[in-house]
Amino acid sequence: AKQPPSAFSAGSPQRSSAQFLTRGPSVLSVARSMTTRQLLAAAAAFAAATARPSLAATVSVAALSERIAAEECWDTEISDSQTFYPLGVQVHSDPDTADLFDIKYSDTFKVVISNIAKEQYVLTQCGQTEPTTEQVDEVAALESGYIRKHFSVPIQTSMASTTVLLGFLDALGVQDRVNYVSQYAVASCWQQAAGCGALVESNATLLAGQQAGVDVVFMDCGSDCSNVNGMSNGVHVPTSQEDGMLATAEYIKYIGAFFNMETKANELFHATKIAYNQAASGATSTPVVAWIGYTAYGGPSWNQPTFTISQASYKLTLVEHAGGANFDAETNLANVPGVNVSDAVAGNPAAGKTYSFFISSFNGSASNTEADVMANATAYFTAALATADVVIDETYAWNPSAYSFDSFLSTYGLTSSSDLKFVQNSMVLRLDRTVSEGNGLDWFESRIAKPDWAVEGLAHSLFADASKRPKYFRNIATGEGVDQVLTKAMCGSALPVCEDVHSKFINITGPVDEEVAPTPAPVVSVPTPAPTPATTPVEDSDASGAPLPAASASPLLGITAWAAAAAATV
Repeated sequence: AKQPPSAFSAGSPQRSSAQFLTRGPSVLSVARSMTTRQLLAAAAAFAAATARPSLAATVSVAALSERIAAEECWDTEISDSQTFYPLGVQVHSDPDTADLFDIKYSDTFKVVISNIAKEQYVLTQCGQTEPTTEQVDEVAALESGYIRKHFSVPIQTSMASTTVLLGFLDALGVQDRVNYVSQYAVASCWQQAAGCGALVESNATLLAGQQAGVDVVFMDCGSDCSNVNGMSNGVHVPTSQEDGMLATAEYIKYIGAFFNMETKANELFHATKIAYNQAASGATSTPVVAWIGYTAYGGPSWNQPTFTISQASYKLTLVEHAGGANFDAETNLANVPGVNVSDAVAGNPAAGKTYSFFISSFNGSASNTEADVMANATAYFTAALATADVVIDETYAWNPSAYSFDSFLSTYGLTSSSDLKFVQNSMVLRLDRTVSEGNGLDWFESRIAKPDWAVEGLAHSLFADASKRPKYFRNIATGEGVDQVLTKAMCGSALPVCEDVHSKFINITGPVDEEVAPTPAPVVSVPTPAPTPATTPVEDSDASGAPLPAASASPLLGITAWAAAAAATV
């Protein structure tokens, strides 16, 4: 799981992380929620995937002379009064949102500072001479313990090693500059790229070759970020370690700097902030919302069935912003025996709390059967939810389309005649309305860059507000299905990983006088969510017939050996 100071609190996960802001389940938690048959199917599918030939890292890229002719690069020698980065195109982290990065500008280069990984990324305008250490120090002195890396921008090739970054790359429109993506990617062009073999390798040797063949490897961190520090082209993007939803969204600026797309990044973030503040419902009621889940493989030994109530900070913020009220877990669970309280992200109290009910803790008598113990646990758990008007069920489903209200009732030992308010009022939500052809959840991808879509989607579901567009959430108690299926056929971009083309040129204005007044950010229309296709939900994702879960929601890297060992002991 992601180590401190990560903060799932904002909402986004990563394969090697725990869950996103706290955000999606980790490899362990996903595996724990799967049956033995599902684990074996996952292992088989993974083995098949990793056995495929690796995509060659040699995609078409434009020569420097072509890029200069297209005004993407400049070899013009500039005067002391000129710059490629006037104030009007610069970006900086908003002190009210993201606080884990900064960007400082000079005339021919900029310095992106990543505070978690303790790294500086010196981004020099292509065609210009790389600055000296002394020149960079004048702009951003290298703090003790920090590492400095150099890149030429805009970068032409890259790897996105985690799905939490893909929403930003998609929004910037630079899909044609991404060579490798996770097999759990959801957006249409990422699925198209994956279909052409542009998948991040699990084999260490092949992965190293992929990483060495691109300009930048966008990465997440472990406990000490040594994975990033040890790679000359590794770039840490700490979006999942920020504490707020808008803070995570602001990383559109951070990533945009590597593509010389600060102007577009500023416009997109500005629009997102406006949309986020306008997305809440105007309803006067404030339904109490609880985020709940169940796994058959909880506990440190992977053998403890567990109920959970999540109080991750970003989820609490989302509910409040959409117009709801949050379930008070601390008060309602005060008298429930055997409840374990932990940080939503280990070591980071700001990320919120997770309340776990280990089913084995409710064994009141040695003579109790397994069914008796489950019944006792269920009774305590559901009684604690008496004040909840709405529940959001995060229980992992191998096939989201097959998870219905009946599935929910069975999972939690309830019947349709239960007097719980969320049952009687038919208010049981899921996060799997928007998926890929392979049943990957878009909740763990586009939501990171577009928190306004999450607020609007939740407001739509909480209040049946037809003025709000449905997104991510579906009400299984009223029979809503998985009706937003993103397909690779929806990709409208020419991808170098799929055909013999190079990426579109990214033009930058030539050197301008530094005294030119900054251009105010244009007023842009609020972007709409990704299209809601009327596609029939897909049941399977590959030839094996085993649908694969979302990357952030279900990182399965390394699960093959575990599944085999687990099967041998069941």
